[in-house]
Amino acid sequence: MSRVISPVSGRPYGLSAVCRVWRLIRSGVYRHCAPPPATPAHRRGPVGAMPDAELLAAIRAVLAASPFHGEGHRKVGPAYATAASVPPCAGCCE
Repeated sequence: MSRVISPVSGRPYGLSAVCRVWRLIRSGVYRHCAPPPATPAHRRGPVGAMPDAELLAAIRAVLAASPFHGEGHRKVGPAYATAASVPPCAGCCE
């Protein structure tokens, strides 16, 4: 549609005009037209000290051993670090 010639001006409409009329964002049009990535998406960030399944089991063990009801993520990090002799995370659990 953006390459169609306007009957009034004799020029193509352009992508920005078409997106404005259709209420689309241009980045979505470009993403739709781009070929899919060659490599599949993977988990971002650094690789942890243990696999996710083991970490989940360790977190559940810390929560099960807790004498308090309703402890959440703010107390799991320091409790796990104390129990496993692992240094606590950098300020995210405080």
